[in-house]
Amino acid sequence: MPLRCFIQELAPIPQSGAQPVYFPACEWVDDNGRVDDLHPFNRYVCSWLTSDVSSVELCEEVLAAIAQVESGERTKWFFDGDAFSVDFLKHSVQFNQSNVTCVDEAWFDQESACVSTHHVLTLLKKWHSFCKEN
Repeated sequence: MPLRCFIQELAPIPQSGAQPVYFPACEWVDDNGRVDDLHPFNRYVCSWLTSDVSSVELCEEVLAAIAQVESGERTKWFFDGDAFSVDFLKHSVQFNQSNVTCVDEAWFDQESACVSTHHVLTLLKKWHSFCKEN
């Protein structure tokens, strides 16, 4: 499962005198080397990794929690981030934008935002390695 990790540069407003801002980012790449921004791996998983799990410590916290869910020590785990609220179950991970609640029935727990725990874990491990190196 190809994951391209990189340091993103956010350029300042011209003539503002501000310095550019740099942050880690990632995107899932299909077998043809293309990035589909609407694919759930990019729209949810990579967006969540970049926005809410951007440190080694957070990666390790999530990895430990997933291991507990997979072993049965926990039945589920909830991650409340700045951009996403994420529910982890043994076989699936449900992503919701943090500004969406269960009263927003049309936008809450969308089927397209449910990804297998295996795929999330695979991408998270690659992201964790990148964060450790940078």
